[in-house]
Amino acid sequence: MATIITEECINCGACEPECPNTAIFQGGVEFDLGGVKQAAISEELFFIVPEKCTECVGFFDYEACAAVCPVDCCVTDPDRPESEEVLVERAKELHPETDFGDSPPSRFNPAPVPVVEADVGGGAAAAAGGMQVVAAPVVVAGGRVEKPVVRPTRAPKGGDVALTLNTELDTPFDAVLGHVKRRTPSGTSRVVGLLLLALSPGLGALPHKTKSAIEDAYGDSRFFSSQLATVLNIIQNFILYPVLFIGAALMSGSFTMFTEGDRGAITIGLFLAIAETMWRVRDGVFGFKPATQMKYGGSLYGAPLGIILNPLVARFVRGRQSGWIPFDGFYDRVFESKREREKRYGEVYNVAEFEHGYYIRMELPREIPPSAAKEELGFGDEMPDYDLRLAVDANAVIVSGSVADIELRKICGVSPSFPADFKVEIELSGRAGGFQYRYEDKLLEIAILKEGV
Repeated sequence: MATIITEECINCGACEPECPNTAIFQGGVEFDLGGVKQAAISEELFFIVPEKCTECVGFFDYEACAAVCPVDCCVTDPDRPESEEVLVERAKELHPETDFGDSPPSRFNPAPVPVVEADVGGGAAAAAGGMQVVAAPVVVAGGRVEKPVVRPTRAPKGGDVALTLNTELDTPFDAVLGHVKRRTPSGTSRVVGLLLLALSPGLGALPHKTKSAIEDAYGDSRFFSSQLATVLNIIQNFILYPVLFIGAALMSGSFTMFTEGDRGAITIGLFLAIAETMWRVRDGVFGFKPATQMKYGGSLYGAPLGIILNPLVARFVRGRQSGWIPFDGFYDRVFESKREREKRYGEVYNVAEFEHGYYIRMELPREIPPSAAKEELGFGDEMPDYDLRLAVDANAVIVSGSVADIELRKICGVSPSFPADFKVEIELSGRAGGFQYRYEDKLLEIAILKEGV
């Protein structure tokens, strides 16, 4: 009989990596059988392909999936009886490179449990009244054949990003994105912009997230941006901190102003400003990230300032920002495992619509999913870049991805939620004009101008 997974399955996935025949798949995943794509047997639960199941005959003297199942839902199928001979032949067909020998491990012939007689000396025998003493049975573990752990020996080949239409703009990505987010100036917006520009040295002390929210809400980086506000705040702190230390020293009466004594206070203030600056721009200094990808941290007084200004900032952001469309709510670390799976289908992205265009941000997977085939082929955990194809037509953006490495594609059909190819069509509310993209660190960003802009 082939093994089946019943409706009691809780989709824990414990069975899939244990199968020596890679016969177990996650619900809804297509599989390859004899070079032909087959539809999933179950859309909701893990399932076992009967044509690939040998009930672990040839590998173990028990069914590996049933041994690890926490709810005992891996059982033999009473409607599909199969003899040991049939299962051995199937194992040989599935693994032609393996020599199974004359008596391969089989659940039909489990390993015997030997009974060991005690070696009792004459004195002990006499003490026992001349009777033979038999020791307690020694239980021997079943004959599971452990698969050797194969250390990663090769890095998979990565892919490239290619364009299929000629609507890509020659303008750099950041310039296109800035134009997309820029609002049409009005009398009121100019006044707000000038006010933000004047307050930038102080607002630059706020945490990066708050500054980014203000930047997106106003939408014109000429008047306010996280980068500009942070730079102005850093310059301000190089003056502010020495002044504060000098003031504290004067109040304590430790020295008189404009004497040699004020050098120490100035030095401490400058050292603090330098140390704070290095920490705030550490993404660029230590992480070597470009300025557009950096997170500009807040100053020492940024957190308390944020608490004071939070009601005003929240009102400004709520009143001005719109158009964000999150998909499936993948924003909590609790869903990281599910998030990785959805990334492999190209489904983790969000779209922002602005007055002049659209901004799409799509995350691609970072990890190769665990499977027995992954270990056997010697792959590590890091997912290579896909071969990406990007097309923008009148009312939609089409993103297609393909696993570039031929060896890695072999495990796509046997690993849970790991398609070799995906295609996503993202509809736009209006007609698209030119576009530009950026792909870095498994993040695809697309800036699209509306037609006529």
